[in-house]
Amino acid sequence: MARVRVVLLGLVLCWSGIQLATSAQGQTLEPIGMIPGPAATVHVHESRAYVSDGPTLRIVDVADPAKPTLLGSYTFPMNIYAVRVSGSFAYAAVDFYGLAIVDVSNPAVPALLGALETPGQAISLAISGTTAAVANRISGLELIDVSNPRAPVSRGASYVEGYAIDVDAAASFAYVVDVPGGLSIVDVAKSGDVTAEGTQPTTENAAAVAVTTLRSSASSDITLAAVVGTESLLELFDVSTPSAPTALGTYRDPGREATSQLPGTASAGGRVRVRMQGSLAFFTDAYPPYPLRVVDLSDPAEPTLVTAYEAPGFIRDLAVSDDLVFLAVAAGPAGSAGLSAPGVLILRLRP
Repeated sequence: MARVRVVLLGLVLCWSGIQLATSAQGQTLEPIGMIPGPAATVHVHESRAYVSDGPTLRIVDVADPAKPTLLGSYTFPMNIYAVRVSGSFAYAAVDFYGLAIVDVSNPAVPALLGALETPGQAISLAISGTTAAVANRISGLELIDVSNPRAPVSRGASYVEGYAIDVDAAASFAYVVDVPGGLSIVDVAKSGDVTAEGTQPTTENAAAVAVTTLRSSASSDITLAAVVGTESLLELFDVSTPSAPTALGTYRDPGREATSQLPGTASAGGRVRVRMQGSLAFFTDAYPPYPLRVVDLSDPAEPTLVTAYEAPGFIRDLAVSDDLVFLAVAAGPAGSAGLSAPGVLILRLRP
């Protein structure tokens, strides 16, 4: 196994352009490690990070996040847009190649098991049981039976109003966002025609979605969908009844009415991402200064900022595992201070 070059904490902390901000809750995001090398996507499952740039997927042991260790890699014929792991299988959305399934039980020698070409560009995916839900720019939401990973089979597609952008899954439902339609909810366990159980327009063009289960103030569980728009607005919906989503609340940084319209703001360079961990939402911004925000959704009607972190470059992807946050970061605009080399920055959320 090749040892990944470890970036010393002192070096990480000396990057110019990094700022930490805390709310009254007193939590901070502290850099503790780095996975070096170009990174367009990052996904974390158990103690491993799955990092891709272009067609190559790297598997990295992050049991000690200060000392990541490269375990193995696999190269696909086209660029990787998203990776999700379930059990010993890694599922990848690979451009026009479609869905690919890799056995990662031996991370030193990952092996391709099966693949299914989708009608258009596969750009995001989520796993629900033995179904892979793939967001596809042409066909909408593709549902693929992966019960036999060596021979995935299409179950059909749920067409959305515009271009499918992102998807997440919870229980037997997939939640897909598209531009300009908004949020669509699809029952992946339902046989027959693949149609949306419910839809919900969004205020801004949707860019990312994540779903979690929360205990409401009435002491009942609700399924909460968080959608982040292209202009940094976080919108929250109760999707416990898939056929009737309900708007609950929104969050936008004070003074950031429309990110791209801020005076002096450069064009978008980062990517909008959102992940959920318990009652916390972690989301990123496509525009400078590329902040990561952590927002408490305990009361979805009144989301509150927990902490924020200004990345030293473009944030390309985001993953959360317990108290660790993984940011795939690329160099910022020419001439800007901050990141000296690309990689996955590992942060710890401290109380």
